[in-house]
Amino acid sequence: MNKTILDKTQLSLLVFENRYLVNKQTKFLSRCIDGRYANEKNLPALAFPGADAGELALILGTANCYGFEVDRKKIYRSLVEVIGGEKNLCFHTDSHGDTGKVLAGCGHIKQMSLTPSDYQMTQEEIEFIKNTFNQAVKRGVVENILQGDHMEGAVVYIKGNYGIYPQYTLKMEGEREINTQIFEYHQSLVDERHQVLCNTWLRDKAVKLPDGCDENYLYQVLSETADAQTLETVKRLAKGLPIYQVNFDDGGMFEVEELGNA
Repeated sequence: MNKTILDKTQLSLLVFENRYLVNKQTKFLSRCIDGRYANEKNLPALAFPGADAGELALILGTANCYGFEVDRKKIYRSLVEVIGGEKNLCFHTDSHGDTGKVLAGCGHIKQMSLTPSDYQMTQEEIEFIKNTFNQAVKRGVVENILQGDHMEGAVVYIKGNYGIYPQYTLKMEGEREINTQIFEYHQSLVDERHQVLCNTWLRDKAVKLPDGCDENYLYQVLSETADAQTLETVKRLAKGLPIYQVNFDDGGMFEVEELGNA
């Protein structure tokens, strides 16, 4: 099916009708940037590539890029602690993925598996991530299964204390309706969770930094790698789509900035 590319006016209508206040109690629960999540009441506002599987890929890739050590079991345990337990883990496949293979339909992990070095990763580290979440499924954690085709018409970076439901019906001329979606990355919530994760990883000795480096250093290099890994996936999965930044104020009003194309 052909996608409908969202212009600034259409994207603004989507945001106006689909915005919702972030739940402070669940603000660190995540979902992927994928636009196929249903517009459900409890949908996490924190959108990040690969969701919690992507978070492990991020810290491993950052360690490779900047030359510090990580304890794989501890980085996972610390992540689980920050999100309030393994029951809150979020990762997904889709209805087109290989049956029985965890993360088979996650575009971020799939692209990473194709060319690990482009994500500062190794194939062995990617297999570690897949195995870690496969073991979580065996312990009863439920993997999300996303349905349908990708119909994203834009990439949206979000700042502020509001989330955006990704599904939208555009009303066109002649009473014609078109279903569309958006890729999302919630910059504010990602940054906030990363600050807590950096503190927790260092406290738990899950990360061993070079001499003279501190929590602020870890946060900065983690942020730089997050930007790089996200952009790599956006270039592959959203090639040619417009990129927007939506800035919310505390009352839910917003501005939309055009950032070019993927």
